[in-house]
Amino acid sequence: MTEQSFVFYTSRLQGAMKEDRWAYTGIPDIFYHTHEEARADIIAMLTQVEDSPDETPGVHQIERIETLPVSKDTLVALLNEGMGAFIKSYEIVEIVG
Repeated sequence: MTEQSFVFYTSRLQGAMKEDRWAYTGIPDIFYHTHEEARADIIAMLTQVEDSPDETPGVHQIERIETLPVSKDTLVALLNEGMGAFIKSYEIVEIVG
């Protein structure tokens, strides 16, 4: 049986957290199946923030993540060491805002 990698998308406020991207911060990342889903969610959030006089919309980056091939070992690494141990590649694919 061939182990399979997966591609997901997420986003974060540009310039946030200069340290390890995948370090646990207590604030969960939201993951999407497609770039388009991530972009639509960010646009909806930015529109909502623009309508609020107390908030300033920020610039967000959409990130493409590829996992390591899923195996018992990589799942144990994910559970024990966190998301960073499960990432094969990561890139910023779009800046929105």
